[in-house]
Amino acid sequence: MARYLTEADAAEAGITITHEPEAQRFAIYRADESGPKLVGEAHYSFPRDGVVDFDHTLVDDSLRGTGLSGLLARRALSSEVAQAHTVEASCWFIEGYLAKHPELLNTSK
Repeated sequence: MARYLTEADAAEAGITITHEPEAQRFAIYRADESGPKLVGEAHYSFPRDGVVDFDHTLVDDSLRGTGLSGLLARRALSSEVAQAHTVEASCWFIEGYLAKHPELLNTSK
């Protein structure tokens, strides 16, 4: 099983992480013969003014253990959306990721 340490590593394997603000998510796509296939997402909502809640994270079972969940979390938490708001994490994965990487929280708000 491949292990992806950076988004560049993933891109070499045809995997991209993109922000889709209209769907309020960061999405992982894997290229295959029929085109890009959605294989993961970190969804967010705005429960109150000034707050973003990362409420759901999912990566296809076939990609578990590859590091993509961590890359997805890092992209979401270092995004403009997260930096412009107070971050809450009702998703257990994002909550755990933040516990390991508190430097990603913008505390200057």
